[in-house]
Amino acid sequence: MPDDAKPLKPPCAAGRLHTFVVDVHEEPDTLIRVLGPFAVQEARITGIRLDPGPAGLSIAIEAAGVSPERAELIARRLDGLAAVRRVGLGWRSDPYALPKETG
Repeated sequence: MPDDAKPLKPPCAAGRLHTFVVDVHEEPDTLIRVLGPFAVQEARITGIRLDPGPAGLSIAIEAAGVSPERAELIARRLDGLAAVRRVGLGWRSDPYALPKETG
């Protein structure tokens, strides 16, 4: 690798977990379509939760192994999907289990 080349995954992103909250219209292939951008960017999905609602599904996906720039790219690609209504993106440095649905 040349001296001026930048690694695809900077070391500072190694411990960062990105959380994506994607509100979608419920269709038969929506989940598969939503997972596609994560595979393309080589993100490691560490947690996923689906919550049905009156307007569709809310999908919370936690991913590791991506830089902040790649996480933004995933969010933009998700936002461009036809079934997606809204995308939110956040991050944290310590892992925790996604909350379980109650009720």
